[in-house]
Amino acid sequence: MLPYFLLLLLALLGGLAYWLLISTEGVFLGRRVVVWLYDRTAHRYDAIKEYDPADEQFLVTRPVLAALAGRANPLLLDVATGTGRVPFDLLQNPAFPGRVIGLDASRPMLAVAAAKLAPYGQRVSLVQHPAAPLPFPTARFDLVTCLEALEFFPSDEAALREMVRVLRPGGRLITTRRTGREGQLFLHRYRSPDQFTALLHRLGLAEVEMQLWEVGYDLVTARKPAAPAGDAHAA
Repeated sequence: MLPYFLLLLLALLGGLAYWLLISTEGVFLGRRVVVWLYDRTAHRYDAIKEYDPADEQFLVTRPVLAALAGRANPLLLDVATGTGRVPFDLLQNPAFPGRVIGLDASRPMLAVAAAKLAPYGQRVSLVQHPAAPLPFPTARFDLVTCLEALEFFPSDEAALREMVRVLRPGGRLITTRRTGREGQLFLHRYRSPDQFTALLHRLGLAEVEMQLWEVGYDLVTARKPAAPAGDAHAA
């Protein structure tokens, strides 16, 4: 029989491994580990998530269409698109008139996305690249989305700064904030609602709104002013 202290040590090591690889998905081990974990699960990722089409229309399509109201032929960037959740939901809906670029660091995840999105032809493009820096010119997109991903980037602030940069003036950001016990497992990377709102304001965004979304997440929307934040003539 193993000594008690050795059993305790093994239990602690097992708990640490679970926290590092499962609960926080490798973020404390570096970007390469995060990408590797997603590479390994790409072929079964959608089955794990069990997306329900009716729920997706409410959780994804509805807020995106609201953010794009009044825009003809909008261009959307989905950062950390994974298996193409956002573009797939949008392009199935005839009310969405635009095009989507999906960006992700995992090639296998993008391969799954490409197969799902093949029927939509030139309305969607996929790019393998990290979230910061983004490989796009300034003021390129009408809307940037980034769902269930910020907490896994090396720096959420650096990634958000890039998203703001590529937004056109008047464009909108839709992202998520990890909440509750799951969020607090990210230790110093966790941001309270006030901290997250302050970060977005510091990056130049306005009209920040936060609401309950999926389990463990808030949905956050914000707008890039048509003039610098604080200007009395900002649109």
